[in-house]
Amino acid sequence: MNERKKIINFRVLFVFLVFALLCGGFVVTVFFRQQAEAQAKNDASLTDKVYNIAVPADRGEILDRSGNTIVYNDQINTLSFNALTFPKDVEDGNRVILDLIRFLESKEEDWIDNLPIKLINGAPVFEEERDADLAWMKSAYFLDLNPYATPQNVYDAMAERFHLTETDPQDAIRIMSVRYNMNRLGFSPTVPYTFAVGASIQSVAYIKENGVRFQGVEAGVTSARKYIGDGKLAAHLLGVVGAINADEYNEQNAKTQAALEEAGDDEDKKLEIRSSAYALSDRIGKNGIEKAMEPYLRGKNGVKTVTVHEDGTKDEKYTVMPRTGGTAILTIDNPMQEIAAASLERRIMEETKEIALLGGLAPAGAVVVENVKTGEILAAASYPDYSLTTYLEDYEELSKDPGNPLWNRAFQSGYSPGSTMKPATAIAGLEEGAITPESYILCTGVYDFLDQTFVCFNKTAHGAVNVKYALAYSCNIFFFEVANKIGIQKMNSWAKLLGLGERTGVEINESEGLLAGYDERAARGEGWKAGETLLAAIGQSDNQFSPLQLTNYCATIANGGTRYVPYLVSKVLSSDFSQVLYERTPQIAVQTDIKPETLDAVKEGMYLVANVTSCREQLADLKMKVACKTGTAEKVRIIDGNVVEGTDGFLIAFGPYDDPEIAITVVVENAGSGASTAQVAADIFEYYFDTLNDIQGIRPENELS
Repeated sequence: MNERKKIINFRVLFVFLVFALLCGGFVVTVFFRQQAEAQAKNDASLTDKVYNIAVPADRGEILDRSGNTIVYNDQINTLSFNALTFPKDVEDGNRVILDLIRFLESKEEDWIDNLPIKLINGAPVFEEERDADLAWMKSAYFLDLNPYATPQNVYDAMAERFHLTETDPQDAIRIMSVRYNMNRLGFSPTVPYTFAVGASIQSVAYIKENGVRFQGVEAGVTSARKYIGDGKLAAHLLGVVGAINADEYNEQNAKTQAALEEAGDDEDKKLEIRSSAYALSDRIGKNGIEKAMEPYLRGKNGVKTVTVHEDGTKDEKYTVMPRTGGTAILTIDNPMQEIAAASLERRIMEETKEIALLGGLAPAGAVVVENVKTGEILAAASYPDYSLTTYLEDYEELSKDPGNPLWNRAFQSGYSPGSTMKPATAIAGLEEGAITPESYILCTGVYDFLDQTFVCFNKTAHGAVNVKYALAYSCNIFFFEVANKIGIQKMNSWAKLLGLGERTGVEINESEGLLAGYDERAARGEGWKAGETLLAAIGQSDNQFSPLQLTNYCATIANGGTRYVPYLVSKVLSSDFSQVLYERTPQIAVQTDIKPETLDAVKEGMYLVANVTSCREQLADLKMKVACKTGTAEKVRIIDGNVVEGTDGFLIAFGPYDDPEIAITVVVENAGSGASTAQVAADIFEYYFDTLNDIQGIRPENELS
């Protein structure tokens, strides 16, 4: 019995051992098979190539203060070279390039031709004003030629490098253009080369259907800036977007490197930073609001990761999704901007163009409107103007136009202000105690000073006048006497306090201007003559102020002595309006602390100008009372060797008089008189008073608020 049990136990143990060995063998087999498969996958992955390609984000839109569109994006077709599929053989690549060029040209469609060399009568020549491009072309980065290499040297070197020595020169120069750009922009698997922008749908379809012929050419979509109407609205304020230059690229690259260092070991953050770094093929805001708000408008590029397997198949996925740039909300009111620009142009073309052209001077002018309680710029126009829609096509013509339409006269031009300087002189005299609001000065029409004799405006004898009537009738003699009493230094200290002769701080480019006096003359190595103090007091001598400065100065008087920093952008919202990325609130530049009685006396004088004296015809019958001061400044120009005299007209104004809300400056070059500019201000006031409740700000019910 015991023996039988032992046999049974042995058999059970044997079966168990066999089962255990089988299971163990299976486990070991599975383990090694898994290891082998993992190793095989790992070996295969070593042959995979992974590329991170930046996906450009759409640029943000620009709206006016009420949410009306000014600048938006439109989707347009692009044709690009993909380095993963573009022919590696140079001659095969040249064939694709030339075929593509010929095809697009047969359809009268453009391709990107940026070569700084062209053929004239079969001979290569350098294009003008392309020194930086030519220097790069000759450098070790590209052709490695001497700096003094001739156009023929450069042509021959490119022909040799790109296998074009036997190619017809007209075809060769076009292929060279593409090859030059491909090298300059770093064409690679992670940097596609954009060959054409704006291709038609028909051309894109044909190229896709003929993929073998156009090997490596891919169709895509990008966004382009579009503008409402004819593209002229606020063109000088908005600015343009253009190809990044070397200086801009280096500046942005330095910011990228700093951001990467700050990111430390955060690889995800670094990937996002690298994807949004500027490339040599990028576009950037060049001026105006496009430049000032570049960090917000540009958006964040995405990242597309492309994995190319050993068998040639590809996997693509978005590692980082692109984010559209923010939406900039301006302080500009579209309807007011349109009215200001149209009225200015009408005034210039109807009344001053003939005067200007007869003297050989270009008809021109500017207008600025500011909210006196905040510093917001509600409108700013410059004439002559231009269209942002056709800017690129028109650039050469615009840049050569003697009227300089690309120049923002509203912010960048310096004008001798004429009698619009007199309120500042009056404030200086009153605050320094040289006069009081009740002081009278006798005007006989002439003013003898040392060995000089100065005359009054229009050579009129005004009799005994106080500051109010001196402003109303623009009496030079009154202000000569004030200047004689207080001197240029005290006059200038008050003028500077009011913002004259210094930058206002607005977001876009502006002129600093000049404040006539000892300092300005000393900077030129010249002296100051005593008699010039009198001329400076009435806005002559070396005084040069921008229309923006004059508006800000007028606003400071109107609001009781608070000088605000003017601004054009009130906020930037995320593209879905869910976040505020940037917000601007009114900023006080200077609290002047000018006495209320001083400002009251000056404003009363300006009230008389608008309602009793020189501007009553245009301004006295408005829905609400306003105040203003005119100015006229003579100028001398040398045109084609001839001395040409002209007269610029100025007007500064504010309203409503009882509770000022807006200030306006109008400048019309070669206008004849400052009073002749009053109709432009009248048109703006009429619109403003009719829409007073709507224009105070973005309406509460508006989704942008």
